Amino acid sequence: MNISFFYRVCTVCFLLLFVHNAISSGFAKESRRDDSDKSSVAEILDSLVYATYFKDEYFSTSSKEQGRPGFPSHFVPQYSDSVYAARIAALDRKTPFNLVFNSHVRGFIRVYAVDKRNSTAKILGLSKVYFPLFEEHLDRYNVPLEMKYLAIVESALNPTAVSRAGARGLWQFMYGTGKMYGLESSSFVEDRYDPYKATLAASRHLRDLYKIYGDWFLALAAYNSGPGNVNKAIRRAGGVKDYWAIWDYLPAETRGYVPAFIAVNYIMNYYKEHNIIPVEPGYLYHDIDTLRVSRMLSFEQINETIGVSMQDLQFLNPQYKLGIIPAAGYSSNVIRLPRRFIGQFQRREQEIYAYKSKSVLEREQLLTRVQSFEADAPPPASIVSSSGAVRKVHFVRKGQDIGMIARYYRCEPSEIVRWNNLQSTSLTPGQQLIVFDGDDQVSANTAVSATVPVSSQEELRPNTAAAAKKKERLDLHTVKRGETIASISREYGVSIRDIAERNGLTGRMSIQPGQKITIGSSVKNASSRKSRSAMVKYHKVKKGDTLISIADRYGVSIGELTRWNNIGVKKPIKPGQKLKVASR
Repeated sequence: MNISFFYRVCTVCFLLLFVHNAISSGFAKESRRDDSDKSSVAEILDSLVYATYFKDEYFSTSSKEQGRPGFPSHFVPQYSDSVYAARIAALDRKTPFNLVFNSHVRGFIRVYAVDKRNSTAKILGLSKVYFPLFEEHLDRYNVPLEMKYLAIVESALNPTAVSRAGARGLWQFMYGTGKMYGLESSSFVEDRYDPYKATLAASRHLRDLYKIYGDWFLALAAYNSGPGNVNKAIRRAGGVKDYWAIWDYLPAETRGYVPAFIAVNYIMNYYKEHNIIPVEPGYLYHDIDTLRVSRMLSFEQINETIGVSMQDLQFLNPQYKLGIIPAAGYSSNVIRLPRRFIGQFQRREQEIYAYKSKSVLEREQLLTRVQSFEADAPPPASIVSSSGAVRKVHFVRKGQDIGMIARYYRCEPSEIVRWNNLQSTSLTPGQQLIVFDGDDQVSANTAVSATVPVSSQEELRPNTAAAAKKKERLDLHTVKRGETIASISREYGVSIRDIAERNGLTGRMSIQPGQKITIGSSVKNASSRKSRSAMVKYHKVKKGDTLISIADRYGVSIGELTRWNNIGVKKPIKPGQKLKVASR
């Protein structure tokens, strides 16, 4: 009897121990998941610390903002769950969002109110720059104004924030989604960094997601992880369209997304109760104005003529990656300046355009190299990788050598030399290099037929071999410096595949200057080339002319000018020199 009782007691103890371990393991996993989500938010907040313009010296405490009366300046108050719940319930009564308080929300409140309160103080100041803009566009598309807090979760109001996945800007658009909403990404313009264009795109995107789900929290989840993941979570939850019902089935990052959004709603309304004093940047929304430029302009020209600091120009115009505003004809040709400089700019506009210092000329040469590459590049489908990577400009830092930079961008040192027309491999700090990420190397060197839709490569063929032979002629083309298979195919009006097959080119299809390749072109294409060549004329270089200004004048590309005249983009042109040009 005693032995039987002993076994029963042992069995019960074992079951209790098993249940305890299972529960503890569940809590541990949940804790690790929450810690991971909060770590992601903390990284975003830390981005403000490392970004140049967001360093402490660019912020100052507002004279209108004071801490909570009765609190010492460095006191960090914390409250009970019942206080948090009551405050969030009060916010919930004023919003279409279903704001709730739970342990996940509490964890994010601690991040913003305690762990990263200095970054939160900067965000409160930056909100005075961006929130008026956000509210204007959100209201235009009937999106709740509280959605402005989403940008804090996404980027901590850092307009040049970049995620590990490659999302960029205040609203963290991936390349593909940004393209869908008209955001341009090129070598020198990144619209995802443009606060105005990105906010317009985000407002439209959120409106479209709400039309799909009819629920703002589900729209938020889809904004973060994509509609596919949300639809899958809804199916796994039995078809229920409720964020908290599908919470367990969402990707890990998205599970922390709405709780972080609720926590930001809370802290932006109750920051005074947490003794957080906003610090403001140099310019607020009403201190900024916008002008449209009629010609290509660099930040140096503005800085050296009317005195706007480079830091302010970069902060107000983060979309111009090279510090160059393109000429009229591009969708991006506006400049945002502190309002007090607007009058000076308008009065001295022509003088600013004409100003040419050493730094301005260096900037123009960089743009010339970029445009030259783009002129000879294959169509956009082949120059953008699936991850959305594009050509980049690398600023050489002290201690870096060409091998180190090549390893970072997953390319060869010889490729960096070729892309930049370098005379040697020695580099100097501050030097600017055009580089291609590893995903783009194929595109940087040649056009690969696999990346171009077959339908765009194939020409209409005659019905019979005899007809084809009659209408076709063979040309021998000598490869010039800077030419690629893609540029040659466009010149002769034939497909890349046709050139490759005729000349036995495979793999990356590399060609070298001086190499002779056979081109099969139709009589029609030959006459078209002859017609184009008849339009060619010469331009006599005048003092102050640059390849950019000449290309703009005749409506041709930098690449065409350099190819027609057999000159490199770094070779200076001289007054009196004759250049072959073509009008359109």
